[in-house]
Amino acid sequence: MCEKTVRVANLLGALSMGIADRIRLAVADKTALGGEAAAALTVIGHTAGLSVDRLGKILRLSHPGTVRVVDRLVAAGLAERRTAVTDRRALALHLTPAGEAERAAMLDSRQLALSTILGELAPEELPLLERLVEKMLVSLPCDANAAMTVCRFCDHGQCSRCPMDQFEAA
Repeated sequence: MCEKTVRVANLLGALSMGIADRIRLAVADKTALGGEAAAALTVIGHTAGLSVDRLGKILRLSHPGTVRVVDRLVAAGLAERRTAVTDRRALALHLTPAGEAERAAMLDSRQLALSTILGELAPEELPLLERLVEKMLVSLPCDANAAMTVCRFCDHGQCSRCPMDQFEAA
């Protein structure tokens, strides 16, 4: 690896950690949910009717760990379990109106934190950054669950051409 590539990789690693920290702090500022519960709220809101099994795969939690997260969301009145449409034996996860409101507040706070970082760039630099980030993003997941793991704190309503959609079809 050439010296220039090593420096860029180092800078990218530092930037990604800084961004992840800002997102965590922004989300924590808007919710009392700890651990992966905030991510679960975001994912369930994006994919209503999600099974506990699929949620666990996306969050990379064990089945008991996922059940505990879902139990916390249900106890807080943010999510509910319903009978799945396709399989009456299975349960489907849905957000309650309170869960939708909590999710929206978290995503708004996340957007503000990211906008502050992007504010350092000139408007004409943003299209190039968008193309480069998309190219790098698609190298991260290998399947639909991994794509949702990458996007577990994304505001999917703001991403009309999500680069991760290609994994859902696969």
